[in-house]
Amino acid sequence: MYEIMRALYETDFDGYIRPDHGRMIWDEKGRAGYGLYDRALGIAYLNGLWEALTKGGKL
Repeated sequence: MYEIMRALYETDFDGYIRPDHGRMIWDEKGRAGYGLYDRALGIAYLNGLWEALTKGGKL
């Protein structure tokens, strides 16, 4: 995932990035593959990678 985010960063990507699917966790009910909580955790992960890239950190 880091390499994908780095490629987006290096090409000055200026669009939306979002997790597409997530698991149902913490007794959540909904459509299979669209768990809200797990997708929220996914976007937090993506935001962390993006922040590391913008601050010039090496992972």
